[in-house]
This record gives sequence, C-alpha cells and structure tokens, in this order.
Amino acid sequence: MFKCNTRIRVRYGETDQMGVAHHGAMVNWLEAARVDWCRKIGVPYREVEAAGFNMAVAELKIRYLLPILFDEEISIETLAEKFGSRLVRFRYRVFNSRNALAAEGITRHLVVGNDLKRASLSPELMARFKAGMSSDA
Repeated sequence: MFKCNTRIRVRYGETDQMGVAHHGAMVNWLEAARVDWCRKIGVPYREVEAAGFNMAVAELKIRYLLPILFDEEISIETLAEKFGSRLVRFRYRVFNSRNALAAEGITRHLVVGNDLKRASLSPELMARFKAGMSSDA
C-alpha cells in the first residue's frame, strides 16, 4: 500500500501561549495529509467532488504522544488501511522535527453523494484509486 509523507510547518496561530501546537490543529493537518495522499496517487480530491462524491468523516481518533512546537516542520505519514467503494479508513503517524513519533491518528470516512446520502464510488474512481495505491506514486 502507498504511504504518503506530507510536510507541514507549524504556524504561530496554531499554537497556544506556551508555543505548543493546539490539539485542534491536528485535525486540519490530517485533512491536509489526506488531500495530499489523494493528489500523490493521482486522484485529486477535487476530482472526487466533481464526480459527485465526498468522503465524510465518520470517526476521528488522535493519540498525542509529544508536544509539537511553533515553527517546527512536522511530517505526516498517511496510509489507507481500508479503501472500499463505501468506506475508507486512513491511518496517520505524525513525526516532529527530530523525527520522533509525536501523534498517531485514524479517520474513518463514509462515501456520500452531493445529497449527503450514502453512496458508492464509481467503478472508474475505484480503479484509479486502486491503481494509484499499488504504484510507487
């Protein structure tokens, strides 16, 4: 399975008074990593939306292990653990600037149409995702 690495620099507005990244910033970082994963395997998320689909977040779990500080460059490793036409599950590992594991996360997504009702990704999109996940992208 294809693992994507996304680098993000912690901005001042993402930190608290102590210069430590606010726990809520992680949600945005995982989203950015997920969108980057899609782009790097050759299926930009915008194309998923244009085809009439969305991947709605149904579950989010984050385990914080070490503080992440202002202006640190972090690396997020993203892997699709399960990728079906109706359900997708991503696993994330977030490393600080010293390459120490700072957080782990999981998101589970339900595929929905533009009407927000459960749907299945089209066979064409599934084929593109599967091809991208099996390559070195």
